[in-house]
Amino acid sequence: MRPKIGAVVLEPSPVALLNAEYLSTSAFMQQADSLIEFRKVLELGLVALAAEKSSAADWTAMREILAEQEAALKMDRSTPPADSLYHDAILKVNVKFHKAVAAATRNPLAIMVLQAISEPLVQVSRRTNEMPGVPEAGLRQHWAIYRAIRENNPEKARNAMRLHLQAAERNVHTLESKDESAGPVSIPVATSAHKPQDSL
Repeated sequence: MRPKIGAVVLEPSPVALLNAEYLSTSAFMQQADSLIEFRKVLELGLVALAAEKSSAADWTAMREILAEQEAALKMDRSTPPADSLYHDAILKVNVKFHKAVAAATRNPLAIMVLQAISEPLVQVSRRTNEMPGVPEAGLRQHWAIYRAIRENNPEKARNAMRLHLQAAERNVHTLESKDESAGPVSIPVATSAHKPQDSL
């Protein structure tokens, strides 16, 4: 006689927590807050280490990414398909910059951890990048982070990243307030067919 096998409950992956097809506003915001809290722990340390260990090659890579970000901000947005391409480009280059900071630490575990949260990061950024001025502010903040790393100044780099993450946190809370005033809704996560939203 075969013994009965009980149900096995698996914990959802970090990506699944923010990548559900439909996620309520409150649930999405809770997960976004958790992500930002973790980023504060992770990226404040990474950026200081990058300021200590980065090389000329890292600085060149970051400048090239910042140039890509500037070009993305100038993309045509006159039609819905063009607007979708604009947001996809902003999301891609945003994550690319943060990965470049991790790579500059010369720590393979740092790169792996940032890679693991990159998709949840994109999902949160989709929601906030449609807020007026957010993508432009993100570029300015990235430049400040780059300059501090280039100066090999860990404390200045940490402060620049802290301001960047605090801005991301404020954006999420602003979005939460707007959604609450609009009433409870289920929010579909953006796909290539929808307009994406937010910044890192």
